[in-house]
Amino acid sequence: MKSISPIIATILIVVMTVAIAGIFYAFTSGIFNPLTQSSSQQIQQQSKYTSFTISNTYCSNNILYFNIYNNGNIPIDINNSQIIFTDNNGNIISINGSNIICNNGNIIPSGSNSLCYIENYICSYSYTDYIKSINFVYNGISYSYSISNNNFDMIPLPFYPYFQPTNPTISSNNSQGYLAQLPQCTITSNPYHGQTGTTGLIDCIAINYGKVSAVVWFYEPSNGQGVLLSLLSGQYPNGAPNGFVPWLYVDIYDNLRAADYGLPQFSIPISSGWHMVVFEEWATSTSGPTYEALYLDGNYIGQYSENDIPEIFLAFPYDDITGFAGNWPDTNWLINPSGWFFFNGTIAYVALYNTVLNQTQVQQLYQAGFPNTLFSNNLVISYILDPTYYNNNSYYFIPYYVNTQLMSQMGINNYNAISITPNGSIGPIPSSQFVYEPNPPLS
Repeated sequence: MKSISPIIATILIVVMTVAIAGIFYAFTSGIFNPLTQSSSQQIQQQSKYTSFTISNTYCSNNILYFNIYNNGNIPIDINNSQIIFTDNNGNIISINGSNIICNNGNIIPSGSNSLCYIENYICSYSYTDYIKSINFVYNGISYSYSISNNNFDMIPLPFYPYFQPTNPTISSNNSQGYLAQLPQCTITSNPYHGQTGTTGLIDCIAINYGKVSAVVWFYEPSNGQGVLLSLLSGQYPNGAPNGFVPWLYVDIYDNLRAADYGLPQFSIPISSGWHMVVFEEWATSTSGPTYEALYLDGNYIGQYSENDIPEIFLAFPYDDITGFAGNWPDTNWLINPSGWFFFNGTIAYVALYNTVLNQTQVQQLYQAGFPNTLFSNNLVISYILDPTYYNNNSYYFIPYYVNTQLMSQMGINNYNAISITPNGSIGPIPSSQFVYEPNPPLS
């Protein structure tokens, strides 16, 4: 093999030296700066991290407080978070960040802490049902915190009905309670040979599906009385309706009554306290026979049937939470000839199903308490009493769950209930009318 001549070797050394010098110059003069800058940004981006510490969780005046510390290096927006409580029985309560209020604002900078509380939820101390763990979910990442049971932990109760009317003389026009009009649909063809046109929600469900079940949680005070659910041809305060059915009511002698016009009436004594009533009505064909059944606190009361088609299939335009009783048995007709019979207790939760619930399902609903989404395939909508009503212009009974598919089938896209005060105004019911009820229905 021939060796490289000294001249060629010298030329190669010079070329290599110039190339190395060029590369060095390019690096130092910034040709590679975009590459090094991109790498720097990636490192900086990877160095950003989110970390939380939740401490000092306590319950004061039925409000749940906790302290959250941002020990990450980027701000956190509480509105984009979710808190999931799990109690010692495995029950889960999930709360969106929009229901969390922090005293230093809901965007917490790095290295800062804030005392926060949960609105729309009420907490209480319990020795048997306590919070076991908290998961703070942010950007899809869950940060879990365990809480030991020191017999003084709190349980945020996932329902609102701790209010009971205390002012039975709100106005001279009506002596009791409050009213909420349920949404309406349009019936263009009625297979039960009844009316068509604008129709209240309970009637809508019955006509469209041939059956309807109503679940109502309510507090019965001492000497409680009034309509729980009613079907009406006219709306308060515009006089007495021509047609009406106080579908579900408590009479002046502490009896729970339920019936449709044309069907026998249930009547069962009821005590003071919290109750869950289930009243359902269905037709086996568009010409009958029709049936009704009643449950109280998970217990089956009975069933009646008739060959005729009752009023619920005739398309009343208004279906109300509380309402009109007229001169039906043992109402306040003699005391208040106007016929309006507002319930003077607390109607806390109303759920409407497009099916006939069986006894096992009713018992499960009673054991679950409220609110819940049991049997959601047939749960059309549910409404719950919302105490934050007094702080904004939302409706008094707000939707807790909406089956948009079923509502759409009936042509309903406005799910709100309209609250009407005893003086006939649409709007807030004074908070002074209510006080905390110390014995809510615990599941």
